[in-house]
Order: sequence, then structure tokens, then C-alpha cells
Amino acid sequence: MKKLKCLTTLLVLLIFNIAIAQETITNQAVIEMVELGFDDYLIIDKINTSDVKFETSIAALSKLKKAGVSSEIMSLILEKSKQNTKSKTGIYYLNDDGESKLVQPTVFSGSSNNKVAQKLVSGLINSKQKARLPKTRSNNVISGNAEFTFIFDPSTTEVDNLQTGQGQQAGFYNWWFRTASNPNEFVLVKLTVKEKKNLREVITGKSSWVSSSEGIDPKYALEFSIEEIEGNKFKVIPANLPPGEYAFIYQGQVPQGRSNQSVFDFSVR
Repeated sequence: MKKLKCLTTLLVLLIFNIAIAQETITNQAVIEMVELGFDDYLIIDKINTSDVKFETSIAALSKLKKAGVSSEIMSLILEKSKQNTKSKTGIYYLNDDGESKLVQPTVFSGSSNNKVAQKLVSGLINSKQKARLPKTRSNNVISGNAEFTFIFDPSTTEVDNLQTGQGQQAGFYNWWFRTASNPNEFVLVKLTVKEKKNLREVITGKSSWVSSSEGIDPKYALEFSIEEIEGNKFKVIPANLPPGEYAFIYQGQVPQGRSNQSVFDFSVR
């Protein structure tokens, strides 16, 4: 009887391993292993030899504890989550299939408007500086309510990367999330769609013969709430976004050697 039980356990383990061999280990996978009666050392070994994607919010950890996950396994989950932070920095959203997708930065071009008119009326009309993005639709499409996850890694700054020659590998195209530390350093704006010109644009500055200003005018900034999930991970939920084109734009200090010529754009359908 004991031998039969051992064989059954081994068979269940084999079937389970085959089922998740191509999957990433998540909180739910750990809970399932605990419910199947796997020993801690088997679960720890599985975590250590697999790709992982853990949720470590208070609510997620509470769910693990209620499911009977041991402190040793939860400690390993926290450690693995920290190790994966650098490769996961950025802004993420959920697509229609429920997959977490990274919002890749889109490079924009700047152009001034109203310069001729400004000269004719001695500066009574402001010259507007605009950021223009190619195409009238973003490649990042969100259906329904928009919700984002911002992940930062301020422990390794962009300045450190440049000094050690690691900027090309570690965040050359993602420096915003090594320089910034929370979503308050970004502004959310609605982009104006120019169908005939096949582009999207937003005003990023104004100038006249007496003054000039850089950055997004606060009156164009859209509201969003911020919920801290971890020290470097935040949930960002815009107040209400009707269908249209939008973008998060970094408004903090730009490190020397970097250019803030990109925005994180998305479409709401």
C-alpha cells in the first residue's frame, strides 16, 4: 500500500511537471503545488529551476498564507521577485488576452507652430512647441478600463550606469525607470489626432517675445490614482478615459547624455 502511494505521488508529480514545463511559475502555481501535497523542498526546487512571475502585494501574500504556503517558500518568492525587478522596469498594461504587455517608448519629433503669425503681431500670439508621433493609432491597444503597472529600479541610477559603461545593456532604452522613482514624475495627456497628416500630437511648450515655457501645461494633464504595490511597483488607474489616443510623458530631470524625445503612448478603444 505504501509503495502504491509512493508511485501515485511520483505519477502526480510527473504529470504536474509536464503540464507546467513550458509555463512560468506564478503564485497560483505555488498554491496548486501546495494543494497537491508537494513538500517544501520540491516546491523550492521547482521555483529555483524555473522562470517565475510572482505577485508580492500584501493581498497576494495574504492569499498565499491562507493557502498554507510556508514562510520559507514565501521568503523565496520575495527574493525571486526582487531579482527580476531590473528586467521588468517600465509601464505595463493588460491586453485583451489578459497578458501583461510592456508599453514601448515611441520617439516623437518637435515642431513649432504660429511663428509667422507671432512675428506679424509682435508676439501677441504664442508660438507652440509640439511633440508629433507617427501614425494616428498606437500599437498599444486597451479595451475597456485602462489600468497600468509602473515598475522602477532606482537602486541602480542612470548616472551609475553611464559611469560604469553599463548604460547600453542596463536601461539604455529604459532610463526613465532608473532615474524616476514613482509615477508622479510622469504626466498623462490626450493626444490630438491629425488624420490627414497621419500623426498624433501634443503641445509640449510655448514661447513669445517676452517669455517661454517648457513641459506639459497642467491644464492638459489628466488625473490618475496611484496605489503602491511594493516599494518600486505601483498601480496607476486613470480617472476616466473615453476612446482616443493617450500618452504618459516623463516630466522629471533628464540625466546628462540622455534625451527625453519619447513618450509612452496607447490607444483606448
